[in-house]
Amino acid sequence: MKKITLLLIILLTLIFSIDILWFFFPDSIDRKYAIVLTIPVITLCYFLHAEAKNILYLLALVAFIIADYLFFIEKSLIYGITSSAIALSIYGIIVLKQSHYISTRQLLISTIPFLALYMLPFLFFVEKINDEIFGEVIFYSFAIGYFSFMSIMTYFGKRNRLTQKLLIAGIATACMGALFGIFLFVERAPIYSVLANLFFIYSHYKMWQYIILKDAKENKDKEAIIL
Repeated sequence: MKKITLLLIILLTLIFSIDILWFFFPDSIDRKYAIVLTIPVITLCYFLHAEAKNILYLLALVAFIIADYLFFIEKSLIYGITSSAIALSIYGIIVLKQSHYISTRQLLISTIPFLALYMLPFLFFVEKINDEIFGEVIFYSFAIGYFSFMSIMTYFGKRNRLTQKLLIAGIATACMGALFGIFLFVERAPIYSVLANLFFIYSHYKMWQYIILKDAKENKDKEAIIL
């Protein structure tokens, strides 16, 4: 795994470097490649490493690729957001399968304060969201919130190296969503877009690590049971 992980880190660093160059030379650099290439590179490294493929994870990656195509090639904000929300919902389902780590008491106690805190950003830009995409934005925001919340709860349900990676992926996704929302609906400052993409790349990298390690552990446990 070390060689492929190193390869992925190098490729993702190069991809993000495009965004850095765009930030300083916006008239000379087309930054869409800094986002469009991220998921295909992660998908390639997943195929290079994983022997048994996680179908749900692959479906999420496909949905993200479609979202990037819709965002940056078709220039469709509505369908791009919808596809991204579907992909993040699949991430949430993957985490839900690990929900046996979470106690019902913890879940009930944490849900209300988390949702209250998560909804705070809407107070700053809810009125600026176009009515035509309001439903899609709510769906997208809910998908981010659900994935982030379940990731945090899974970590506190069972703290280990595996769930730590999931926790980081969830928090990075929440940061990405907040910065993306600020960029779209509050202020079109390039720095918000660059930072959102940084969290986008980092969250998917940590999710890739989580899936690789989780599936390897589950396969090892199955083999141990058979033996």
